[in-house]
Order: sequence, then C-alpha cells, then structure tokens
Amino acid sequence: MDKELKTSASISTFTRWMVVAIISCGAYVVYLTYLARYSFYDQVIDGLKISNSQLGVLYGLYGTTATIAYFPGGVLADKVRVKYLATLGFAMSSILTFWYSTAPSYGQLKMIFLLFGLCTTFIFWGIRYKAIRLVSTEENYSTNIGISYGVVGVVGLVVSFISIGIFGKFADPAKGFKTVIMFYAIINAVFAVLSFIFIPKFADEFENTEKKKLDFSELGQALKHPGVWLTTLCMFFVYTIYTSLAYTVSFLTAIGATAAIASVVGTIRTYGTSLFSSPIVGKIAQKKKPSIMIIVCGVITAVSLTVLAVAPKKAEFIIPAVVLIIILSFFLNGAYGVTSSMFTETKVPAAIFGSASGILSVIGFVPDMFVSPVAGKWLDTYDTAGAYTRIFGVLAVSALLAVLCAYLVKVYAKKLEANEK
Repeated sequence: MDKELKTSASISTFTRWMVVAIISCGAYVVYLTYLARYSFYDQVIDGLKISNSQLGVLYGLYGTTATIAYFPGGVLADKVRVKYLATLGFAMSSILTFWYSTAPSYGQLKMIFLLFGLCTTFIFWGIRYKAIRLVSTEENYSTNIGISYGVVGVVGLVVSFISIGIFGKFADPAKGFKTVIMFYAIINAVFAVLSFIFIPKFADEFENTEKKKLDFSELGQALKHPGVWLTTLCMFFVYTIYTSLAYTVSFLTAIGATAAIASVVGTIRTYGTSLFSSPIVGKIAQKKKPSIMIIVCGVITAVSLTVLAVAPKKAEFIIPAVVLIIILSFFLNGAYGVTSSMFTETKVPAAIFGSASGILSVIGFVPDMFVSPVAGKWLDTYDTAGAYTRIFGVLAVSALLAVLCAYLVKVYAKKLEANEK
C-alpha cells in the first residue's frame, strides 16, 4: 500500500469507501457478542443458562468498563493512527469472542464483559467517528455518517439472518449458540486483516504530526467547546432509548409472540430500519441541519413509546406493538445515526474529533451502566404490565429530553453563523 500520508481530498474513491465500509462494519462487528441480546435475547439467556438479573449485571459491568475507557480512548484516537487501533480492536474482539463461545462460568463471563469494555471502547470506539470525519469534508460528514449507519444496518441484517439460520439447524440451543458465537469470532478476525491492509495513514489525524506523545491537550480543547457538551447531552438521552430497545424483543414474547417472531422483529428493528433510516435522515440532515432532524425523530419516538407504555399488555396488542416498534426504531436509528453530526454543525475541529468522541461516549453512553441492571430488576420483580410500563415510560421522557438538547444545539449553531457574518 502507498505509504504517503492521505487526506480526504487526495484519497481515491475506492479507498474512501473502503474506510467507510470497514469502520462502519466495525461499529457492528466488534460488538457482535455484546449486541446478540438485541435480536436473540431469549437464546442468550438459554445458551448461557443465566437469569435476566445476571445478564443485566454482565451488561452493567461492560458499561462500567466502557465508561471508564471512553475518555482515554478518545485521547488515544488523537495520538495513534486509525489503521492500528482498528486492527487491534478487531483482533482483541475475535479472541474474546472465541473465549465466550465456550459458554464459560458466570465468573469468567464477568471477566469477558469487562475486557470487552476495553476492547470496544478504549481501542475501537474513539476512531469510529474520527475515521469517517477523516474521509469527509465538514459539509458532507452528515451524509457519510448516515451512510455509515446504513452499512451497519446491511451488515447487521445479513449477519443476524445468518445467525437465525444457524440457530435453526441445531435442536440443542446450547450448540446453536456456541456455533453462532464462533461465527462472530471469525468475522472479527477477517476485519482485523482488512483494517491493516486497506486503511491508510492520514495527514490530518493529529493536530501536529510531530507531536504524538500521549498528552491531554486535545481533550482540554474539546472540554472547552460548547458544541461538544450539547451534542453529548443529546447522545445521552438518545442512547438511553437505543440501548433499551432490546427489551422490545422480550416484550413481544411476554405478551404472547413466539421467540422466532420476536427475533425476526428484533433483527428488523435493530438493523433493517437503520438500513434506510440512517442514510435518509443523514442526507436530509446535510440540507436541513442534524439538530432539526433529531427534533423531528425525537418527537415521533416519544409518541410511539408513550403508546407502548399505556397500551394493554395482551396478545391482541402484538400486531400494533410490532408496527410501533418498527416506527420508533426507524426514527430512533435515524436520530442516533446523525447525533454526532452536531459536532460539525457546532464547528468542532477534525483534529480533536477523537477527544470529542471520547467525551460524547463517556457521558453519552453512561446508560450502559444502569439501564440493563434496572430493567432486568424490574422484569424479575414486576408483572409484564408493571415492568414494561415503567421501561417505556422512562424512555418516552428521555426522547423529549433529547429533543430539548437538539433544540439548544440549533440555537447555538445559529449564534455561530451570526458571529461569522
């Protein structure tokens, strides 16, 4: 590969879209084991032979490690090349996933989830937004990040349906679960190789190409930028909903849907909707501003969640519930896909995107620490109506708070535009 440093203007079209494809796929692939519960909640519980509360604890441990790692991970992304961090992140995820496939003890599962937090957030996540920014201009970042999440949808949809097919070939759920997880480990290994081969070295990865020691100057600049904080708060509320939608799968089975139907709906909800929503919302956001699209998407999400919260939790509600889940997923995935675009709307420089992403992640993804333990506790404590009314009611409030944050971004961006005139 050409050793010359590249920029968004000098890279070939092939290289640009290879980077977008690898990083976008990575946003799903490196999290395959973590994301399994979103489409295969019941199979994960059965395969690992643990309770809802125990699964909640595992995800709480992951969230704790991830939260601690986001800040230094963002700084690391501004000091170490995207090429090397992507390769390392995929490789570590492959190793941990192979371990996970052995269906280890609950104690070992705790260790695996703690290490996954380091693998996915400290190493990989800091480059997730920065890599897309490096191959984009300030003007087309919203479009490219929308396409990126569309790629996530395509890959997620394909991998999930392959996983459903693998599960269907085994009468023993434990064997099916092990085979699927080994399949995930192999995919991660393949992407580690692709990252090393195809991701170039960029000239503008660092604020100063001569300065690569691990200091916190970029973090300091990011901490002072109002756009970073406004975007981060919006991500907190959007992600609270996003990480909780795994419970729509268990909700469907709780009111009478079969596990197979719930898994298909879960797969479409998680990946099928983002296949269309993220590129569409991203393209519109480039023309109408990301904050405006998040306001629209947030209002529709809030209405859908409110209906789910107050509706009767009975079998007759299965079809309306499926429709509402798909609707809210479409608009939520759209909002989630373009939230980081508010960095460009508020003029956050590319050189500190890694640190800005670290701030966004350490605060924006804090819900990973408490959502699963709380929801798991409610599911084990209350009946179906009591548990899901609480879950969906809290999520509806989160959607409205996300709308408020996006509105504040809109106001701040207008102020910046006025000052430039």
